[in-house]
Amino acid sequence: MRLFLRLAGAAVLTVLLVLLLGPAPEAETSGLIWDKAAHLVGFGLILWSLAVMMRRLPRLWAVVAAIAIGGAVEVIQGQVGRDASWWDFVADILGILAAWAAWVTWRRFQPRRESQTSNTR
Repeated sequence: MRLFLRLAGAAVLTVLLVLLLGPAPEAETSGLIWDKAAHLVGFGLILWSLAVMMRRLPRLWAVVAAIAIGGAVEVIQGQVGRDASWWDFVADILGILAAWAAWVTWRRFQPRRESQTSNTR
């Protein structure tokens, strides 16, 4: 299952980076709220991808890495003919923070396997 999740994470990360750095989709050029929603969801998925691909990486470092990717994407978009936007970067950060908050909340309700001991072995 771990291999599957890592491969899925790599695929999601690759697809999102291609979409973010490729030709501008119509949603971005129309300036609708959907562009910001796409950034929010996309960067939540980028954080998830980093977390499943690098399981031993502390989540705070994964958050920092995802934010750095968001900043780099906006800088690169400005260089390849797309619109670099501070609001896109804000949406990226909000998506990352929402995904991190969901993970922290989920983790509070899950028992930690490392701290559990079994006397059956």
